[in-house]
Amino acid sequence: MIVADFLLLLAKINLAMVAATVLVVILRRPVRAAFHAPVAYALWLLVPAAMLASLLPPRIVAAAADPARAQIPIFTGPVLPMPLSGGGATFDWVPLLFVGWVIGVAAMLALMAMAQFKFHTAERQGVAGPAVTGFLWPRIVIPAGFAARFSLEEQAAVLAHEQAHLARQDARVNACVALLRCLCWFNPLVHVGAALMRRDQELACDAAALNHVSRIDYANALVKSHMRTVASPLGCAWPGYEHPLTERAELLKFAPPGQVRRSAGIGVVAALTICAGVGAWAAQPAQTAGKTFAGKWFWAMPAFAGGPSLTMSLESGQDDKFNGPPKDKNNVQYKYVVMHFPYGFAQSDDAVMDYRLDSNMAEHKTIILKGNVWLATGPEIPGVAIKGRTLTFDARTGMLNMNGKSYPSGMPKFVPCTRNCKRIER
Repeated sequence: MIVADFLLLLAKINLAMVAATVLVVILRRPVRAAFHAPVAYALWLLVPAAMLASLLPPRIVAAAADPARAQIPIFTGPVLPMPLSGGGATFDWVPLLFVGWVIGVAAMLALMAMAQFKFHTAERQGVAGPAVTGFLWPRIVIPAGFAARFSLEEQAAVLAHEQAHLARQDARVNACVALLRCLCWFNPLVHVGAALMRRDQELACDAAALNHVSRIDYANALVKSHMRTVASPLGCAWPGYEHPLTERAELLKFAPPGQVRRSAGIGVVAALTICAGVGAWAAQPAQTAGKTFAGKWFWAMPAFAGGPSLTMSLESGQDDKFNGPPKDKNNVQYKYVVMHFPYGFAQSDDAVMDYRLDSNMAEHKTIILKGNVWLATGPEIPGVAIKGRTLTFDARTGMLNMNGKSYPSGMPKFVPCTRNCKRIER
């Protein structure tokens, strides 16, 4: 279940990242035209804001009804959940998906390491740069013959650009983006977004450098250095094969914005970042507020088509099944919640129902026993029962989880009833 939860978390983060990236891709050019390149580059803050917001706990909503009084499904149609015998068990794709993800991450890390090694080899040979490289200690790399190739004014233009990268911590930003590309290698929009972010990053540094050097010198330096072929995946390089020269030259035509327009642009980015975070958080499915269980609950499903039904029950106000009846019949602390299932039973101080009989398989399919939990399943007997603080039953898998271990309950996997369904009130 830990692997499955991790993959679900990875999918949730990628969904938030995709939505934010699409929004940035749509807005980056209009924002650049309205507020200049640095503001357009700041738009990429929407992506980490959405990612982090998707990790926050979702909103809590009140339970619609007392689970103890909910309707109970009785299935009469040809439902085929997993039978108890091993021969008909469905294949679990989760470990295979996780292994595939790990292989992809390793492959991407290897490609990044090779590209970085190639860059450092070129650096030692004096053919790399101008560029900024280094995560812990960023530094400017200058190629051999830099002074002979560029005039003093052009050298100042190039160095002003690289100093802007240093001031903005762009080398560290690019290293984090490279790591994100490795972890999300399966998401093509991550790679597209990374390339577009690098373009906006270079344009933002161009705009910053133009505050200190003449536009003619800057344009000459761009033309002389546009044939660079060795790039660092973790650094910032001038001018970069991924940064079209025409797009950068176009920037030279526009005067920098005034203070009012720049402040308005910052306000727009701040508002969009907040909206992206709130939207990513609100898009998460709401969780049902945990209610202390009281009453009786019963659930039945067939082990296979036409076969007998297997049942699970939950009942509060029960005596201690493991240590005998209470010494004081009037002491409520001796009343427990007891869960019965085909392979055994469990008891606890309390229970939380997050269980709905609908077709939504992403959530609302668990029952949690909490407090002092005792579990007797399989060959176990009450005298040697397993003890823990939390026991979770997941109807999607039919498994019990306690103390980091999984135990079969004997219940088949939950399959939503789609036809020939009868419901009775309890």
